[in-house]
Amino acid sequence: MKTNRLLLRINRISSWMLLVLMIAYIVTGYAWSERIIMSPREAIYWHTNLDLYLVFFFLVHVLISAKFTLRRYGVKYGIVNPALLVIGLVAFVSVLQIS
Repeated sequence: MKTNRLLLRINRISSWMLLVLMIAYIVTGYAWSERIIMSPREAIYWHTNLDLYLVFFFLVHVLISAKFTLRRYGVKYGIVNPALLVIGLVAFVSVLQIS
């Protein structure tokens, strides 16, 4: 029971981090294209470096939510936890390879 509460707290923190990072991503993209708010060089730096953090928090948020959704539908834990971990690791490593 305590792990579910911890996962729920991590899920909420990751969703708030996603909100903050997405706002920063949009602002830096706007600054990059319109050349306002900050220098284009600084905007490019921040905009391109936010990708990895966005993907990380997105995967954390989606995989925890998927775990709780599958639990609501009655899927047993035996295969869900390892499967979601493998999916998350494969997705994150593939993003690391691209960038």
